[in-house]
Amino acid sequence: MSKSSSKNNLLEVFAYVAIVVSAIAWLLVGLDQHTKLDFGNFAGALQLIAVILTFIVVAVVAYGFTKGKSTTVKVIYWVIVIIFIVCAVFGNIFW
Repeated sequence: MSKSSSKNNLLEVFAYVAIVVSAIAWLLVGLDQHTKLDFGNFAGALQLIAVILTFIVVAVVAYGFTKGKSTTVKVIYWVIVIIFIVCAVFGNIFW
């Protein structure tokens, strides 16, 4: 198996898991709002996991786009990646 094939397989797994986790989180959020059940923290954690997995997939694909582009495009890419990591780790400190 080639390196790019295994990378694509991993991206596919991340994308699939992100969709499944996101669907479960949205279901729990809906149940939380319309019933007396409380899934608040658990649903929030699932949403964060789904966002992180989705960002990983998008970031890897976007990195491929930056190859051969100008330095400005690459700098913008890395600034966005760093902002996302900081916000994910510290809980959206800018808002």
